[in-house]
Amino acid sequence: MLENAMQKIFKTTSRRIALPALLTIVLYVIAMFFIFLPHIEQSIFSRKKEMIKELTETVWSLLESYHERELSGELTLPEAQHRAILRIGKLRYGPEKKDYFWITDMTPRMIMHPYLSNIVNKDIKDIRDSRIKSVYLKFNAVVVEKGAGYVDYLWQWKDDPNRLSPKLSYVKGFQPWHWIVGTGMYLDDIYAEINAIRNKFIAISTIILGIVLMLSLYSIRQTMKADNERKKLNESLKKNKERFRNLLENTSDWIWESDEKGRYIYSSPRVEALLGFSAEETMHKTIMDFVPINLKNLYQETFKNLLAGQESFKGFETTCQKKNGKHVVVENNAVPVFSENGGLLGYRGVTRDITDRKMAMEALKKSRDVLHANLEETVKSLALAEEKRDPYTAGHQTRVDRLACAIARELGLSDHQIEGLHFAALLHDIGKIALPSEFLSKPTILSHQEHEIIKCHSQAGYDILKNIHFPWPVAEIVYQHHEYLDGSGYPRNLTDKEILLETKILTVADVVEAISSHRPYRPSLGMEAALEEIQNGRGIRYDPLCVDACLKVIKDETMEL
Repeated sequence: MLENAMQKIFKTTSRRIALPALLTIVLYVIAMFFIFLPHIEQSIFSRKKEMIKELTETVWSLLESYHERELSGELTLPEAQHRAILRIGKLRYGPEKKDYFWITDMTPRMIMHPYLSNIVNKDIKDIRDSRIKSVYLKFNAVVVEKGAGYVDYLWQWKDDPNRLSPKLSYVKGFQPWHWIVGTGMYLDDIYAEINAIRNKFIAISTIILGIVLMLSLYSIRQTMKADNERKKLNESLKKNKERFRNLLENTSDWIWESDEKGRYIYSSPRVEALLGFSAEETMHKTIMDFVPINLKNLYQETFKNLLAGQESFKGFETTCQKKNGKHVVVENNAVPVFSENGGLLGYRGVTRDITDRKMAMEALKKSRDVLHANLEETVKSLALAEEKRDPYTAGHQTRVDRLACAIARELGLSDHQIEGLHFAALLHDIGKIALPSEFLSKPTILSHQEHEIIKCHSQAGYDILKNIHFPWPVAEIVYQHHEYLDGSGYPRNLTDKEILLETKILTVADVVEAISSHRPYRPSLGMEAALEEIQNGRGIRYDPLCVDACLKVIKDETMEL
């Protein structure tokens, strides 16, 4: 008895609710762990590589400045080199201030190294460590071949001479002095940072999936209560489904061949099931001979053009009259057949009954609505994942979404554009998921370096979203949402004509919401300050039409932040 009850529960609930819920979870896991997380990790590694390159370029510019002082006569060559070595030797960076720069020459020989003074100015033939010799030669090879580039190798861990660690460095040659300057990053540090982000990501995802599971269980429970009322309806649907399945299994296509004028020279026996005519009765006729007289003009011109084109055609739909007088809608697909000398012999094709397809259009529309709902929930889950890392600004993306869509409606944008803006607004700060959480919730004003790191969230958001095929330019809108008309924004300093209209709307909404809301390092500045900012920047930083629409929306109290 209990077993039968459990089977009934499974049939009436899991197929309708549990399976879609499970599919949603699977899609979420695939999207997060096989698309977004790898993109975030790759983005971190790429930014680290770019960082050591920029640092090396900066130190290289120091050498160039001392060289210019040498050329001007202010310093002699030994003085210029000595001062450059002293200055570069003291430079440190990184969280522990132990990351450093070094200088070698093309001999090769170590000119300066802050932690290995025992190999400085020592000729390569006097160095016994073959590993160090190999590294010197790699530096020289990259500089000789490319002038600058990346090199990977094993090296002493910072100031610990007893530990070797894999390292990736960027080196660049300074030709006037035949020097090579470089710095690098320890791969263990990068992997540790990536693992920390991955663990936080897994924790957040687990919470989200737990919530989804709880909601699914609740829905199943509510559905179980309504099973008795649905019993008769389910039985009726089962019968209709079985009837439709039998009809589908017994439906076959009509295969045919025709001459160059479309007249049939071969017909498969299945034509009788489709049109009621035998294969012999279709010989030397065209599809137009089966079209009702009152519809011939509708298809005749298209049919002639298809034949004259001497190319494959698909999806040519016609309404045909069966032998019993009934009408059927069919789809004709064909490929041309040519002789050895290239002359058109005729066509080979297939005609199928698509009447049922027309009837199924409504079901397809409903299916599309379900897919759209799943997309909505997925995007909201992504936005929630970012807010979990920055709880102080929780709700920011939702409030920006409401204001941006209200502005768009005021400007008369189409429903399609507003829908794309809606998803972009919900995801515009998704890039912050790749940033250090301590920067996002820091209770004091960020330093210049920390602010520069925060500014990377536009690029990170674009990298996360660019390979997802939305029907709107969501990734580009997210990429641009800190760009201003005058080119003073970031990360690409775009100007008016280069910025999407949806982005201009999102920027105004983002600024108003940010100023009027609390932040970790300051209380809310109020709506008046927010509106004053966009009015002062109207036509300079912010699009004037978007500013005017925002002011009208808030003035008319058509929405509330």
